[in-house]
Amino acid sequence: MKSSKTTIKDIARALRVSAATVSRSLNNSHEISEEMRRLVLSKAKELNYKPNINARNLLRRRTNMIGVVVPEFTTFFFSEIIIGIQEVLNAEGYQVLICQSSESGVIERQNIEMLESSMVEGLIVSVTKDAQNIDLYNRIITDGTPIVFVNRVPPKLQATQIVIDDRKWAFKIVDHMIRCGYRNIAHLGGCQNLSVTKERLQGYIDALSAHNIPIQEKYIMYVGVQQEHAKIGVDYLLSLKKRPKAIFAINDSIAIGCMLELRKRGLRIPQDMAIAGFSESPTGRIMELTSVAQPTLDMGKLAAQHLLQQIRGLTTPTETIVLDGKLNIRKSSLPIGKRK
Repeated sequence: MKSSKTTIKDIARALRVSAATVSRSLNNSHEISEEMRRLVLSKAKELNYKPNINARNLLRRRTNMIGVVVPEFTTFFFSEIIIGIQEVLNAEGYQVLICQSSESGVIERQNIEMLESSMVEGLIVSVTKDAQNIDLYNRIITDGTPIVFVNRVPPKLQATQIVIDDRKWAFKIVDHMIRCGYRNIAHLGGCQNLSVTKERLQGYIDALSAHNIPIQEKYIMYVGVQQEHAKIGVDYLLSLKKRPKAIFAINDSIAIGCMLELRKRGLRIPQDMAIAGFSESPTGRIMELTSVAQPTLDMGKLAAQHLLQQIRGLTTPTETIVLDGKLNIRKSSLPIGKRK
């Protein structure tokens, strides 16, 4: 017999059903048959399962509320994801409680705990730049709470996530810059704990390797994801004895910050330094920045749809949905022969 540390996942594994099915059985959901409920209760007793009070309070009744936590509202990116989420959930009669973590792990945790106390039926989350709250999300997943991660995903979590193929599209950007004649290409990465940082760095490395260009560690620097941090990267790259001729930035915010900093120093784009970003912002389009457009509305819609499936017990709580992007080439990365 197991100890009191038995979880919903243990019961689900023993019965070969989803954790969501077990959770709903334990909470007397009308969506679960009487036979399944009896099986779950019997197995829970056999394994000496002790319910998590917070989790039971969260799921014991319908509230028609869904919690959404995103890092910031200042850029269009997360705003468009939220629009997609609301479009799906509002049509199904749900209210959406939206919280901003302001890129703070402490605030993110407070937001999640507040939403739990408000008895939301599920959560959609894009984590902060430092991805600090792995323990919190592991507990939520173990308790059987429906949750979907979108865009930014904590490492080593078994949870449904809606993402873009960051590695593939980073490769395409850097491959484009190489084909335009650039060889010494720097990469300003994001925060090292983020999956998007790792995937986009790998795409950069893949592209250089595909063209037999040596990887130079001096051209790789982690600066974060916020525009004001671009200055750190620009100061460093310009201090090098052999400056790079192009920069691939982790996102449009850093790329735009680079463009502004370089222009302050009297450098021209792309004549003195080519730039490419990632995430296709309105400001980037105005500044003629080469970037990858992501299907933000679709990301939000799919996150909401998969969360609803979890709530209704129609799917397993672990899926990875990878969406495609589009490379938009603009003046910031003109081929060397076409620059004036």
